[in-house]
Amino acid sequence: MNLHIILLSLVAYADTYSPLSYVDRPCGTDLSNLWLDVVLVVDNSQEMGSQRLHDVTSNILSVFGADTRIGSNSVEPRTTRVGLVTYNSAATLNADLNQFQSFSDLRNGVISFLKVAANTKDSYLATGLAMAAQVLNVQGLRDHYQKVIIVYASKYSGYGDLDPQPIADRLKGSGVKIITVAYGDETVLESLSSPRFGFNSASGYPQIQNALLESNCYCPHTWIQYRTDYSDRSSSPYGVCILPVNLAANWFAAKYQCSNSWNNSHLATEFNQAKHDFIFNVAKDYLRQNPYQYHIGLHYANGDWVWDQPAGQPQVNLQRWSNWQAGFPIGSPASQSGVSNIQNGVTTKWNNVPLYTMTADFFCETYSCDTDNYCDAEKY
Repeated sequence: MNLHIILLSLVAYADTYSPLSYVDRPCGTDLSNLWLDVVLVVDNSQEMGSQRLHDVTSNILSVFGADTRIGSNSVEPRTTRVGLVTYNSAATLNADLNQFQSFSDLRNGVISFLKVAANTKDSYLATGLAMAAQVLNVQGLRDHYQKVIIVYASKYSGYGDLDPQPIADRLKGSGVKIITVAYGDETVLESLSSPRFGFNSASGYPQIQNALLESNCYCPHTWIQYRTDYSDRSSSPYGVCILPVNLAANWFAAKYQCSNSWNNSHLATEFNQAKHDFIFNVAKDYLRQNPYQYHIGLHYANGDWVWDQPAGQPQVNLQRWSNWQAGFPIGSPASQSGVSNIQNGVTTKWNNVPLYTMTADFFCETYSCDTDNYCDAEKY
């Protein structure tokens, strides 16, 4: 399955975030601007029964009922395509990704297809996942749209070729997010889901919506998404992307290159210790220098130390937490007005440096692709 994220360019849409809040940008939360490809995989065996299927129907309609645009639209790219697969002893493709072209289509289709349970107790989830994988492979041509499978089931059977775990692992390995909604013990399906995306039916639909919003929050190829725990790639993400640049440049040249790396891009900020530590961990994995030295966006301008921001946006004054090397800043800010992180023992500290004469690697930062910041594909 070709789910590689191709080169992207950002298209400007309204973003409610302001860096003046002095917190790192969160992922977008506007469900009306969700843009995903989603396949619903529903167990319709007798084990689920008609009442549970009615509950599934209600859940699905609630998940997508917050004005999410369903289908495809040549004018508005922020749309979500939804397919539907049911399974019992075998899988059935009820609706491919192009069948539902409005919420009304989705509502009518889901109500119709999930009205009555099948006349069998067999429940082979592997068949449903395999069908969903096929749909995403054949119709998942919107390469820069993230792919999601939502599984509604009570339990599953199957060994060998009918074991769903290998299929789920392959899907997740290719970048597909799997959300599971268990009717019964959620731990039964937990190993199949993406980390933190295993839910119980009693949890309600808002958790599924949050998982979809998080799935829609990602970074362009080669950029690294800022997250709560660097050591855990599945930890909660921010709406921030970081790019380590292995290129010796003076501070001003680094600022210029970052501003042209992407829309809304700039030299990286370190509003707090957590962000500083994350960037240092990236440096240890991606930069060639040891001891480490790299430019960040802090600089002196108009009488204040301020953080670099995207073109056209106001610079943000340094607040609260700081990380100056002992004795710094030194000299005249007018002549040493850039800032680099320079290793001191087991970490790095801020040192003010000349804008044009001291070279180092550097870190760029930009907004993630999400519901507040649509990314348009540019094939290369």
